[in-house]
Amino acid sequence: MTKEQKEKLVRAQQGELNAVLIYQRLAKITKHNNGAKVFLEIAADEGKHAAILKSYTNEVLKPEATKAKLVGFLYKLLGHNFVIGLLEKGELKSIDSYQPLKDDFPKIQQIIDDELRHAEMAKSLLK
Repeated sequence: MTKEQKEKLVRAQQGELNAVLIYQRLAKITKHNNGAKVFLEIAADEGKHAAILKSYTNEVLKPEATKAKLVGFLYKLLGHNFVIGLLEKGELKSIDSYQPLKDDFPKIQQIIDDELRHAEMAKSLLK
């Protein structure tokens, strides 16, 4: 593993950990009928992604609650559809960052597949 790959994996691992808190927070505050269930399912997957990445990095990281609080604030301020749009874009953007890693780290393909599914799940919550 190159230094650049390790940095990308650690950054991705941190992002997945942060996403767990973000989706858990949204599950608590959403008023969408199916929202809590969908958000909790995505949060669980993000936790699995963080574990996959940890198997490559051997780094023990902690989630940063600040981003979850910010997304929760934006949800209340700007509304459901605005935040869902951001989440969908974020899931798709993460795929781009994983693509260069998938050949050297085979489990990354599972994460890519999940992130694409998450984008569709988020999109399904648009009102």
